[in-house]
Amino acid sequence: MNRFRFSVAVAGVTAMTASAMATTRVAVVNIAVVSERYLKTADLEAKFEQDRVRYNERMTGLKQQVERTARSLQEEVKPGTQAFADRQKQLVMLEAEAKWITEAEGRKIEQGLAASLRTIYNDIQSVIGQIAEEQGIDMVLAADRLPNEPPSGTAQARQQIILQKVLYWHPRTELTDEVVSRLNAAYKAAKAATAPAGASATPTAKP
Repeated sequence: MNRFRFSVAVAGVTAMTASAMATTRVAVVNIAVVSERYLKTADLEAKFEQDRVRYNERMTGLKQQVERTARSLQEEVKPGTQAFADRQKQLVMLEAEAKWITEAEGRKIEQGLAASLRTIYNDIQSVIGQIAEEQGIDMVLAADRLPNEPPSGTAQARQQIILQKVLYWHPRTELTDEVVSRLNAAYKAAKAATAPAGASATPTAKP
């Protein structure tokens, strides 16, 4: 009798598990493709590229100042004079400023870019959640495809294969295009709403 009850219980649990699996709806999204095609990504990259250009120009100017001051310290002023001490002090201050900019401003740019990239992920996750709720999808997996370019060696090929999270999915389960479409529509609308009167709100196009 106990064995019979155990068999019935196991059969019941198995049936419930199979039923739950059968009713679980799963979809996939290629996060790399979505991020690349999201217009906000291009705009943020362009903004931070401008910041990097300004940073590099400032650093180049400071470097040239340091070099000129160091050269004049050796060639134009006499050691032990007040002029030499003043020029030496100027050189120390320029070097300190260059070091501060390198450490503080460079780090600030990279941290800002990292934070902005995180907002892109949050946007993607939010839209995926909206679509999943609307379509009754229970789980959305991150899936991507192997690059078209051949790997540089066996180590890279092995790494690309190991990093594959989903090995097969039917095209009807993929939400990538819909996610991109919704993201860009919302981004364009938000940009147009905040653009000054008469200004163009067209997002930066991907090359």
